[in-house]
Amino acid sequence: MEGFFDSIATGFPAMFTAGGDALGSLVGTWPPWPLLALAVGVIVGVLNGAMPGGAVPSLIVLLGFAYGLDPYIALPLAIGMVATVPTGDTLPAVLLGMPGSTSGQATILDGNPMARRGRAGVALSAAYFASLLGGITGAIFLFLTIPVARPVVNTFSAAEFFVLGLVAIAVVGVVSSGALLRGLMAGAFGLLIASIGYDDATGVQRLTFGIDYLWDGIHIIPVVIGLFALPEFFDLIVSDVSIARHASAQQSDASGQRREGMFAVLRNWFLVIRSAAMGVFVGLLPGIGGSLAQWLSYASARQTVRGGTETFGTGDIRGVIAPESANNAVDGGQLVPTLFFGVPGSVGMALFLGLLIILDVRPGPDMLGRQLPLTLTIAFSLVLANVFATGLALGFTPLLTRIAFIRPNVLVPIILAVMTIAAFQANRSIYDLIVMLAFGGLGYFMKTYGWPRPPIIIAVILGSIIERYYRISTVAFGLDGIFTRPAVIIILLIAIGTAAYTVWMQRSVGRTLAKQEAEFAARGAAPPAPSAPPPPPAGGSGDAPAELGSAESGGLAESGSAESGAGEESGAEPRASGFARRLRPTASGWFIAALGVVFAYTLWQTYNWSEDGARLPRVVVIAGLALVGVYLLKHLVTAASGGGRIMDIGRTITGDDRRVLLLRTAKALGTTIGLVAAIWLVGFQISLPLYVGLYLLVFGRVHWVVAAAWGVLFVALIYLFFDKVICIPWIDPVLGDLLPDILVGRARIGGCIG
Repeated sequence: MEGFFDSIATGFPAMFTAGGDALGSLVGTWPPWPLLALAVGVIVGVLNGAMPGGAVPSLIVLLGFAYGLDPYIALPLAIGMVATVPTGDTLPAVLLGMPGSTSGQATILDGNPMARRGRAGVALSAAYFASLLGGITGAIFLFLTIPVARPVVNTFSAAEFFVLGLVAIAVVGVVSSGALLRGLMAGAFGLLIASIGYDDATGVQRLTFGIDYLWDGIHIIPVVIGLFALPEFFDLIVSDVSIARHASAQQSDASGQRREGMFAVLRNWFLVIRSAAMGVFVGLLPGIGGSLAQWLSYASARQTVRGGTETFGTGDIRGVIAPESANNAVDGGQLVPTLFFGVPGSVGMALFLGLLIILDVRPGPDMLGRQLPLTLTIAFSLVLANVFATGLALGFTPLLTRIAFIRPNVLVPIILAVMTIAAFQANRSIYDLIVMLAFGGLGYFMKTYGWPRPPIIIAVILGSIIERYYRISTVAFGLDGIFTRPAVIIILLIAIGTAAYTVWMQRSVGRTLAKQEAEFAARGAAPPAPSAPPPPPAGGSGDAPAELGSAESGGLAESGSAESGAGEESGAEPRASGFARRLRPTASGWFIAALGVVFAYTLWQTYNWSEDGARLPRVVVIAGLALVGVYLLKHLVTAASGGGRIMDIGRTITGDDRRVLLLRTAKALGTTIGLVAAIWLVGFQISLPLYVGLYLLVFGRVHWVVAAAWGVLFVALIYLFFDKVICIPWIDPVLGDLLPDILVGRARIGGCIG
């Protein structure tokens, strides 16, 4: 114990020395590339806050182009993207009653009523200032954690890191959606995906099916783009609803009243500190994210501040300050397990961990030793990002508001074209785009029917790390010895307690907000927002399509039943109970059957592999089969219960005619598949500019000059940036022999700069 405290005492001087180096690398270099990268990340993050997916799309693009970047440039850029999304998300939440992502839901309840009373400037300035203070609180926590975490991490062996990886996937599966069995099945499926490819340790080809592309496994970039980005774009196209559909009368005055809002934050300083502390605490728990932190701080403030139960939801400034303080503090908490233990707590942190791996930066003890200056660079970037974002948001609020009004058919082709190039960066093969399409279909299904997606991504990223530590720990301690180590037992107990406490928090917050809705109904008052966001999940998710309550609601995905397979329709139709009803096939039922087939086939295949190469995949698929069996048994013997909600943005419901929706779905699928087919036939250089220009002209209905300008811009990006600077070796298309040399692969172009 004495050595532990001695390590902490000696850690502070080392931390301050490394802090000086980190600060010098961030702001003391010329040209100041790290600082410029941070500023670019902040701008992108704030803009992303008003659009679907939050930081995920921009992080995905960064992953695609991160190879070879200096970590002191790439990581500040990523921190700027991640840390400032909640700041940008506040704008549409307050002015329009709809957040761009799940991190701005609770702010709607009081922010939007203030905007409708002409006090949008007060709400926005209070939200931005509270976000700034919350973000700084999170960064200070990260800074102070380093000396304490250092001796703890240094005592960990491969066994502890192996169990931590498993716990991360399991806990995320349990708490990320309120759908226990679905989350665990998704995690098992993600680990199975991670096992695909040539196993260097044993020389075994696992699930490659004779396809050369699969020898290196399935790369994380096309998986993430397909699972998270494509479903959001499909949903935008099918719903044909922009982030906002009607302008607020307060836009012109939104940048005023700043001083009043900032003074309101200072008057409620204790509420800011308490909410920020909640945000940091929630950030430490795997799989939670900023959404629950917002709801928890909002519900707590409503119950504890003077008069909160009567005024919250009607335009109380404290109902804006509490969730915004917690929202930005989450990142400081989430970075602790991500950097020091390699355990990401959210999708954004999982992508951040993937970025570290791509940059050859290993999370764990190195981040507290050899890479300590880089860790402190991340902490300083977190502070500066929040400062920059607050100044940007306060200064450009009227301009930023316009982002929420961009029509989907203008937004989608431009972003999707960049995403396609990012997916191609994985292995620079047409198969990367096929994988993107396949996971896009899977992601849209999971988004529609309430299946949690984060466990798959976290499992794919952690899969190879878990297997490496598993092999080392079994050799060193034996399988029985792993789970008898005191540190492992403590980790497991903390994980169980975390999962139980988080589920309790979800249910408690849900009950509190449901009570608030009941009080509004009893007073005969309408809910405070145009369509108030539903509370966080209090149960599982079902087989009815997960959806937003209306085209203008901003909230969590809603589904029809908890952990059951009864019925594809939402709650409008009465649900029959009984065994016969539960035997009817549903979309989720077919999906579970497919998972069972995949797990069973893989189990059969493992007996053709070496024992060492098959051991962990066999355990995974046996667990997956057991989960499928438990799910089916529970479904057959338990009646469906309605009203489950998952913590995700579900499918947007517009009330449009079914035929119209089918045509839009065909458009979304047809244009995306057509783009990939065109790239295969004639290459990127022709396909991308034509796709963007024609899509904008035909579906976006922009002037032909604007469409042509965007097409020319992509031609310039391809030849002047991607081709000459980044030096992408484009594929030779099938019809390449019929095209001029300049329109085909890298081998025929040449002239790469540097």
